[in-house]
Amino acid sequence: MSQIGNNIKKLRKVKGLSQQAFADMFNLTRGNISSYEEFRAEPKIAVVLHIAKYFSIPVAELLENQLTVNEILNFEDHFDQTSIKLDSKNLTELPLLNREYLQNSDKVDIKELPNIYFPIYTKHKMLAVEVTNLIPHLVDFPYVEGSVLFFEHVEIDILHTLDTKIGFYLNQNDLFFGSYSVEDKEIKLKLNDWKEETFTQENRQYFWKLYAQFSRV
Repeated sequence: MSQIGNNIKKLRKVKGLSQQAFADMFNLTRGNISSYEEFRAEPKIAVVLHIAKYFSIPVAELLENQLTVNEILNFEDHFDQTSIKLDSKNLTELPLLNREYLQNSDKVDIKELPNIYFPIYTKHKMLAVEVTNLIPHLVDFPYVEGSVLFFEHVEIDILHTLDTKIGFYLNQNDLFFGSYSVEDKEIKLKLNDWKEETFTQENRQYFWKLYAQFSRV
């Protein structure tokens, strides 16, 4: 059983934070915090990572163990700068487009997105996207709400791999998950019979191809 609800409550008490104050720190609502602490819901993985990073607590400890007051007070010294630098060499920093950002923004600017670190390695630019009903998707879309999908930017050297693959289109406030179709030299990312975008050299910055998936078991 996850201990995240117990640990959020313990963190609040130790740090002297109300539910509202804690919620404000992570762009949540007081209702979100209440539901976590009462085991009516669990935070998305992006929120867990944000909390763990903010309080310098290992993610596994935050999820699996009931933290004590002494542990919480000592976790601030758990990581020294050397270990952080060493660990970060094994991870890739990725912008994360999540539900919270979409709820609070009229258009998406990748440069303004929060970042996460993940063991994904590719020479192409990467983008992490949380699956949410705020982003239109295919009728038979196989990924569940709350999953995080990792996309690589579409470059010339992967054009031949696109046919039938899941893709993501992002142009400010126009975004959707779709399926690629390649016919002769024409490449399209299709959402449905009424919505599709054609890939060209001029607009290729808007097109992404699914690279990997992270989901809670």
